[in-house]
Amino acid sequence: MIERCETGISGFDKITQGGFVRNSANLIIGGPGSGKTTFMLQFLWNGAMTFNEPGIYCSFEPDIIETLYDAISFGWDFSKLNEQDRVKFVRFSPRTSIDELKNELTRIISKYGVKRICLDPVSVLALNENNAGKIRENLFDLVSLMKRLKVTSILSDEFLEGDVSAVETGIWSKTDILKFLSDSVTILYEHGFKQGNDRALKVIKMRRTNHLRNPVGMELTSKGIEVA
Repeated sequence: MIERCETGISGFDKITQGGFVRNSANLIIGGPGSGKTTFMLQFLWNGAMTFNEPGIYCSFEPDIIETLYDAISFGWDFSKLNEQDRVKFVRFSPRTSIDELKNELTRIISKYGVKRICLDPVSVLALNENNAGKIRENLFDLVSLMKRLKVTSILSDEFLEGDVSAVETGIWSKTDILKFLSDSVTILYEHGFKQGNDRALKVIKMRRTNHLRNPVGMELTSKGIEVA
């Protein structure tokens, strides 16, 4: 039987046979405002509050305080969880080397018994590197480390809404290798496919899972993401 790491987002867990595969690496792709960060925060909040699984949110953006304010708007006050070492928020400089990142993540995961980790956005790691082979090597090392440390990880990456076909079928960014390294790939669309749905979600890949392959409606509510 395949062990699952439930996201706590009931509609998503339903279409994926119970959530992500335990200790897997999962790629979330979407454009600005599509809900990537909300999905990850909800994953960590539910992990700590419902499943008693410590987590880490790793940001490569300049202002992590704004992310915490966004979380509060959904009723998720991470400040207490951070004080209790149940969900830690860590900011890394985009110039952090892959070795420095791996060493620090190993230390934090070991110290706090982390079971869930989110890296937002992982594409930043490729900004200062033009060697495609080196980018692939770095991302492979990062994904492999997460699996060896037995954590379920979510990595976010970005695309423009007009590049949907490239995301699903072709090479579309420096970090396209993540589509192959990841155990699952989920696309969040800012504009839905069905009349009346403002947003949509599509799982295009999930290993060892008989997942729904069609796009489904998704709403961003006052309580977070809800999947139809």
